[in-house]
Amino acid sequence: MKARFEIIPYGSEKWKEAVRLREGILRAPFGLKFTSEELEEEKSHIQIAGLIDDKIIATTVLVPEPDAFKMQRVVVAEKLRSSNIGSDMMAFCEDYILRSNRTSVYCHARDSAVNFYLRNSYSPEGDYFDEDGIPHLKMKKVLR
Repeated sequence: MKARFEIIPYGSEKWKEAVRLREGILRAPFGLKFTSEELEEEKSHIQIAGLIDDKIIATTVLVPEPDAFKMQRVVVAEKLRSSNIGSDMMAFCEDYILRSNRTSVYCHARDSAVNFYLRNSYSPEGDYFDEDGIPHLKMKKVLR
């Protein structure tokens, strides 16, 4: 199954659908929701969505920084994991980042996602740290 990826506008119906997907995977299992402040910060971020038949099945957020982008809130619908959609989304994001004249991307990967990033040529930096009560590891990829 092949997804198509696109940049979606903040506040749009697609963005709201992407937030619901992210919240259901990243926050709900811990009894949490995104705060209005967290979502408000996304106004200045790049929203990426993966779609199959106009249904959002994957999403991530790119945060622009002077020399890099931080990738955060990366999710793929549970039933579609292991179908290469996550890796395809990484490739879409990396192409966008290069076209934006940045040369690297990093993320704070949950321990459960570290192997995914390793398979996509990201390298660990530093030691594990706590973020939102969950162990994370900084992972980085130099694109050129």
